[in-house]
Amino acid sequence: MRVLVIEDEPLAAQKLIGFIHRYYPEAEIVAQIDKVADVITFFDNQPLLDLIFSDIELLDGQVFNALNALDLPCPVIYTTSYNQHWGDAFQNQGIEYLLKPFSYKRFSAAMLSYEQLKHNLTQVQIGQPSVEQPIYKSRFLLRKSQVVEILKTDDIVCLRAAAGVISAYDKLGQHHMLTGNSITELEQQLDPKQFFRLNRSDLINLNYIQAFENYGKDTVAVTTTILKEPLITSKTRTAQFKKWLDG
Repeated sequence: MRVLVIEDEPLAAQKLIGFIHRYYPEAEIVAQIDKVADVITFFDNQPLLDLIFSDIELLDGQVFNALNALDLPCPVIYTTSYNQHWGDAFQNQGIEYLLKPFSYKRFSAAMLSYEQLKHNLTQVQIGQPSVEQPIYKSRFLLRKSQVVEILKTDDIVCLRAAAGVISAYDKLGQHHMLTGNSITELEQQLDPKQFFRLNRSDLINLNYIQAFENYGKDTVAVTTTILKEPLITSKTRTAQFKKWLDG
């Protein structure tokens, strides 16, 4: 298990690493970073990671200043002394939010969340049924004033995250705001055979893809039946996208 620790308080980092090795003796701490600038530099090399633990307020600013520009390769468990960053955390691959000072018991609960997520993703990838077959979302309820509209997932061309807001673009070219979920949570709720996450912000529906072409080094531009502009894959997802599209 390869773990990245982003933490600018030496004692907090030491305690966290101790918890990690207590829970996972074989865990490898790939790096310990304490500055936003160093986070960006670290990910330039596209490291292989299984999990990230990240403080939010670092020596040179908030970690989101770096993470917002990255396509993270794995989930993040956030550790912080502040409780007002929930929204940003779960928009940036967050699966748990540990308020300092946290106990080993609370840390263990966060690790269970990670293990459950990993188990579910593994079952999907290898095509083996889990104890309970996943039930994927088939529709969204859209509350507009006093009216509740139904948006079927089959009618969604893509989902896009921007500035903390999730927009669903439908087959008629209309877009609808979704509330209460991050793009990562929606990815887990939708059928992976039908929806694919192209980058940190976009989920696309297979049924509305027209074509794709090379866009840059290790990326492709995906054309849909509705959107005027193509959607661009991230470098880390391009190969997966082609394999997914090929069935």
